[in-house]
Amino acid sequence: MVDVLQDLLTAPLAADRPGTVELTTVDQLGSAHVLRALAGGDRPYHRTGEQPGVLGSTEGLVPADGRVLLDSVDDGTRTLVVEVDRSVLLLSARRQLTTVEVAGADLGEVTALLEATLQGVRDSLDHPADQVRMRLWAHRGNYAEMSTRSVEAPDWAEVRGNYAGTTAASLGTLLGTSDLSTRAGRLVLWHGRPGTGKTTAVRALSQAWSPWCETHYVADPEKLFADPGYLLEVAGVDGGDEEELDHPWRLVVAEDCDEYLHADAKQRAGASLGRLLNLCDGILGHGLQVVVLLTTNEEVGRLHPAITRPGRCLDRTEFLPLSAREAAAWLGPDTTPPGREATLAELYAVREQRTLGVTDHDTPGGYL
Repeated sequence: MVDVLQDLLTAPLAADRPGTVELTTVDQLGSAHVLRALAGGDRPYHRTGEQPGVLGSTEGLVPADGRVLLDSVDDGTRTLVVEVDRSVLLLSARRQLTTVEVAGADLGEVTALLEATLQGVRDSLDHPADQVRMRLWAHRGNYAEMSTRSVEAPDWAEVRGNYAGTTAASLGTLLGTSDLSTRAGRLVLWHGRPGTGKTTAVRALSQAWSPWCETHYVADPEKLFADPGYLLEVAGVDGGDEEELDHPWRLVVAEDCDEYLHADAKQRAGASLGRLLNLCDGILGHGLQVVVLLTTNEEVGRLHPAITRPGRCLDRTEFLPLSAREAAAWLGPDTTPPGREATLAELYAVREQRTLGVTDHDTPGGYL
């Protein structure tokens, strides 16, 4: 270990040359600059941060008094190392995620440089108004993989008319929330028949909360319930030291969790449900800024009573079909309404039949 530190302090940082620290990738070269700064002992402070999204131009990210030590673009990966006064900045952008590291002599300078760089990265991202960045999680064998993607996310005002009156009122209250620090409960439970617009509401919530909350969508909820390590990683339990930084809240979304929320879930799945609920209001979730959103097509009476325990749910909304009157208003005067309550999926089917010139049939619609 002593020899490695000595090499970092004295040997040139270049590849394939005698007497140099052996480096095989640009990533390693960038990290070596930061490690060298830390290994010297006179710049002991180290902070990191990340920002989802495809990095645009790096113009403006290099401070006026900064000296560029490395600037590389290789196969979609951007690596930038800058020395700024008594600090070293490493910026690495790849796979729609930008990571920033700063090592320096003064904690205040390190934190300020990190925050300024992350803000510069955010300013360089091009976000259409009708899209949000979601972090997508999937379990790949022995590790969890996270990627980011732009997802169309409507403004609540645009889709409010897709929901029954009581459902819309409940959702409007939740989407209008901007501070959860004093709210009890960290579980959001949405339940209702298929086709009632739960997925659209997830996207609208992501849009409404995007200024202060990141959405983390879990592609494989069965793994989230079964693997404690996966659950903790998605929740950011091992996210490191967050002091001094204003980290955003995290909304963890798992859709179609029917079989994991049944009244007999504890017998069938062991402690998995308990771990998830512990994340919401137990020791696991203490100090974390995490909200868990679960959706299910089941009736609330069939769910495990621990899920609906008073004080546990930040929000519990039932997604109801639109009434006959609401359905008629949604379809407009040019389409014959079904004359009964209908789900959003059924109404879209009726409208598409009208568009195609197909005669409507007065039969119950299915899940589309």
